Amino acid sequence: MRFALRETSALVLAGVMVLCSSGCDGGPNPSIDSQASTPTPTAASMPLRPPTTEAGRNDSAAMSGFERQLPLEGRFVSQWTETVGSVEIARRSDGSVWATLTDFSTGASPNLRFYLNEGGLVKNADGAWTTDGGLSSDIASVSASASPQEIEIRGSRQMDEIHSVTIFDYTGPDYLHFGSAPLG
Repeated sequence: MRFALRETSALVLAGVMVLCSSGCDGGPNPSIDSQASTPTPTAASMPLRPPTTEAGRNDSAAMSGFERQLPLEGRFVSQWTETVGSVEIARRSDGSVWATLTDFSTGASPNLRFYLNEGGLVKNADGAWTTDGGLSSDIASVSASASPQEIEIRGSRQMDEIHSVTIFDYTGPDYLHFGSAPLG
């Protein structure tokens, strides 16, 4: 029996060696694997994130807090004088950012200015509308009754989030807020 076992082991070993040497030429066998020409991705060759996600993240990361909010819109409320209409702030296809005043009118002034405010619009203890702190940015001159009006917002790439706009009478000594619009 001992002789038969050694002979069987030798035959099995010889068979394995023949199979390995004849079937291990490194080339795919098309009759066995129809997708042999497509390499199987390994963990090292696979990207960590899909390319579209990374591209979207880069675009978003390059935008300011203000630009990530767009589009924004709001309706004016009166402050010092009757102010009506709406404002929409949006990015155009060329990447520029514009505010559009529609059905807009306010009091007469030789120096009306359009301001963007970081603070939201709230009522104070007297019941009057005011902005809730933060910085304000003087953007451009506006007309008291022209509608629609378009105002380019230059510098939008450096702005923090904006929560309201104000039409400001930049005439001293009072420098009055004619009307504002909360944005959302």
